[in-house]
Amino acid sequence: MNFKLAQRWATIGCLSFAAIFGLTHHSRAQDNSPLANFYCGTHNGKSATIADHPSRGKITMIIWESNHFINAGYDTQKRCRIISDRFNKFQNAGSLRKIVPSRTNNLPVLCALDSLNGYTGNCPSTNVLMTLKPGDSAQAMVNQIGELNLRDSVNPLTHSATIFEQYGDIKILNINSMLQHSSPTK
Repeated sequence: MNFKLAQRWATIGCLSFAAIFGLTHHSRAQDNSPLANFYCGTHNGKSATIADHPSRGKITMIIWESNHFINAGYDTQKRCRIISDRFNKFQNAGSLRKIVPSRTNNLPVLCALDSLNGYTGNCPSTNVLMTLKPGDSAQAMVNQIGELNLRDSVNPLTHSATIFEQYGDIKILNINSMLQHSSPTK
């Protein structure tokens, strides 16, 4: 009789341990999610799109200074909120894997794509991450965002090699790789 009681307690103990270990392991896996959360905050008193990466910390992506779109009703604060929300929307949908320099409606844009399969060089309007000023270089903007990875980086050659991909004659930013290797903003 004592053996059966001891066996039951041992079984209950093992199941409890397994459940506790499984829950701890599950919550730890969620904490290490590689996805960043984007929001409109401030950097040195200016509106800024900031990526809050679960393991890398806060990375300032874009500081909003241009008043070019103010006549269209978009001051720097409003653009910051809208674009930061787009970063999150595309991230949550799984389509912010690549940031591609492109054009839409004859304007330079940054395009959010999950892959380059079927990409023709023009950004579908549903994938526009950010519209740039006429005359701006979308490729230069992609390069600038990617260079955030190089500041205070331990090994910039390795990191820069993994965050950019070549697609024909354009350079594409792999945003998840960039955020994974970028240093937090100081």
